[in-house]
Amino acid sequence: MFHTHLIPEEIEKIKNLEGQARGQTIKSALQTIEIMEGKEGLEKFKIRLKEIGCWLDIYEDYNKIKIFAWYPMWYDILPIVAAVDLFAWDEEKLKQFGAYNQRVSFFEKVLLKYFISLDLVFKFTPERWRKNYSVGDFSFAAFNEKEGYGILQLKNFTVHPAFCHLLLGYLISANKFVVSFKEMTGEETKCVFRGDPYHEYLIKWTK
Repeated sequence: MFHTHLIPEEIEKIKNLEGQARGQTIKSALQTIEIMEGKEGLEKFKIRLKEIGCWLDIYEDYNKIKIFAWYPMWYDILPIVAAVDLFAWDEEKLKQFGAYNQRVSFFEKVLLKYFISLDLVFKFTPERWRKNYSVGDFSFAAFNEKEGYGILQLKNFTVHPAFCHLLLGYLISANKFVVSFKEMTGEETKCVFRGDPYHEYLIKWTK
């Protein structure tokens, strides 16, 4: 079970995160909360943000968010952590959040429709990442089509443990977007929150 407690110290830590996030990431997060918890859940979420003193006007209507604009990193990360705290999401729910996040992203829909093979999805992950975040260095570490696996690494990105599970769901969903498989799974084999120097994701599939 994954746990997080949004205490004042945690909020302050998130607000001090370096880097910027595109408006698309914030819009996708709010859309996904609505998909998973319904309109009533989204309204409860907005009330929660006001209660903890983290309300921003851009959260009022996600359709009005400027998706190409850059915003402070915490504008994106804090809603995710607040949702985990409010709805008591576990690791599987966070992976589901990441999958929905990928599916509703305008950037992903535009970029991935030009990819015709899975190796291209892996190889262009760094470029796709940079469309969304100003910090963090994604690298394509390995791809073995015959054995059915690929490895991606993310360095210089330490925001919150909740994001690790979200990103795993996001990566799996992106690969499924391009090619259909009988089964696709993934795991975070290395994580900075477990003492590793970077995040590493192993994606496996069966045709």
